[in-house]
Amino acid sequence: VLVADRAHADALAALEEATRSAGASPASFVLEDLAPRPHRWLHPRIAKAIADAHASVLMISFHPNELPMRNELVELASAHRLRHAHMVGVERESMLAGLRVNARQIERTMRDVHELIGPSSHIAVKSAHGTRLDVRLAPWCKWMLYGGVVQPGAKDNLPSGEIVTCPEDVSGTYVADATLGDADGVLSRSLAETPLVLGIDKGRVVRVECPNDYELARSVAQAIAAVPNLDRVGLVGFGLNSGIERPFGNVFTDQKVPGVHISLGETFPARTGALWTASSWIAFTTASCDASIDQLPVLAGGRFVV
Repeated sequence: VLVADRAHADALAALEEATRSAGASPASFVLEDLAPRPHRWLHPRIAKAIADAHASVLMISFHPNELPMRNELVELASAHRLRHAHMVGVERESMLAGLRVNARQIERTMRDVHELIGPSSHIAVKSAHGTRLDVRLAPWCKWMLYGGVVQPGAKDNLPSGEIVTCPEDVSGTYVADATLGDADGVLSRSLAETPLVLGIDKGRVVRVECPNDYELARSVAQAIAAVPNLDRVGLVGFGLNSGIERPFGNVFTDQKVPGVHISLGETFPARTGALWTASSWIAFTTASCDASIDQLPVLAGGRFVV
């Protein structure tokens, strides 16, 4: 099942060709041909097709108020044991970069990093732009591993390559100088010229600054204040895809840039074991950083040294 929008018509054609070359039959849907956007809920025709499929791809642009539809598609694909590729806001250039690395290579990097992490490990992050962040992991929370081959019943945000979990505590300063993203795409933008500075204390954002764009800082602070628990760090993760050597301005791609990235709000408690969550999310990524796990260096200048 291939679901796209008109903005990704070329990609849909490529996906159809790839599906046929793999010996499968594509069932394609263009959102605007089914109903006007936004699609708040999954269209019945797509739901019916998923029930008879083995794999699914969602490749669309961010659109306000479509998060419930996207979540419904993912949940239905999982219930029917489909392999699901999630590509929201991903464009041609970032696809070419992120998919040029062999999936098995990404999987090896993922395993190497994951093996270094203990239940109560301490992760220290710093960057040339001013990040100084201390992360303490929660022993009861699991890591979500996204790297390599997508298994039946699983979903991956392609291009692939990240591991994420809900931390117990996060404190310090995080400078997001790559990309800002949110559930509806309202805030989504590159931060290359307007780095955002987040002051975090005991897992909560207590300060949002942007010296180059005060209005952006105000908008982010207002969005955080509008949703319960959206001021809390919900996820911390390592980007693992060496093919993505620079940010592309799309948060789902740039979360795979080698580095440590954070997200506020949603914790995916069914998968992480987190004891809380939120109804939305805002994600922040860095272009380059250093990181250590229990004082063992794992990242230097945005490159893995393990």
